[in-house]
Amino acid sequence: MANQKYAVVLGGLNMDIAGISGHLYREHDSNIGRITLTDGGVGQNIAQNMVKLEVPTYLVTVYGDDEFGQILSKNCEKKGIDLTYAEKIKGKASSTYLYVTDGDGDMVSGVNDMNIIKYMTPEFFEKRIDFINSSELCVIDGNLEQESIEWLAHNVEVPIFVDPVSVAKAKRFNNVLNKIDTFKPNEIEAELFTGIKVIDEETGKKAAKELVELGVKNVFISLGEHGIICANQNEANIIPILKSNVVSCNGAGDCSMATIAWARFFYGETLSLTEVAQLTQAAASITVESIDAVSEHMNVTNVVKRAQQFIVNV
Repeated sequence: MANQKYAVVLGGLNMDIAGISGHLYREHDSNIGRITLTDGGVGQNIAQNMVKLEVPTYLVTVYGDDEFGQILSKNCEKKGIDLTYAEKIKGKASSTYLYVTDGDGDMVSGVNDMNIIKYMTPEFFEKRIDFINSSELCVIDGNLEQESIEWLAHNVEVPIFVDPVSVAKAKRFNNVLNKIDTFKPNEIEAELFTGIKVIDEETGKKAAKELVELGVKNVFISLGEHGIICANQNEANIIPILKSNVVSCNGAGDCSMATIAWARFFYGETLSLTEVAQLTQAAASITVESIDAVSEHMNVTNVVKRAQQFIVNV
């Protein structure tokens, strides 16, 4: 990717191990079903979607020198995710997430081993800061330690895009909201920062505006099946979901973050937040039609074509 524009994603690279039970699930017993190994991690999912949307993307992450690490690094290479600035940590296990679903597809238990991400320290990033600051934009996932997040917030000079990942991890951004260009929490995470319980469009817009007052430039609050709120100093709107044949909602949030970053990468700030949110909802509607966290049908043509439904429905 020498001599061309690029984006960077700072975050997790996981091996996801899923135990998918058959129709009948019994606790404390061996269940007939199937087991899958899949590349995962919020950072990896975002990066993979960005590559599918034709954004040259580097994933800055860590992985172990174990068998999972070999598989993950090879798969990233196959998918066009550049790991040049990632690091293989000797003697450590790669980040792994194990979960089991019941006969209805609902998760009944999960265990995550993400200790390796603690190696992504301020010192780790300091070695890479010139490269990061030469990018068009930087996406940070909330799996990073708070110390690293705050160091990055004060040293990254390009627009910072943030996916807080979960309520437990969102608080890591408490002290640096005014350093964030684009923030994509869900309604519960938004309440954590604003104290506003988001229960409808009105409270969603109020929470989004409060985040803008706290220093975030652009806010996208995901409301799941109720749509997405987008807001900045100039506008605040809600964009509904598009009808789709839902198979799994796994990865929809990561896809949304990737689409927001893609829109900025190619269109700068020429699009309104409403237009960006429409593209985001179009991409999410493609993702939920797949069992995989990253749909094989994700591409620019399909996203733009799907987003045209918003024009038809006006």
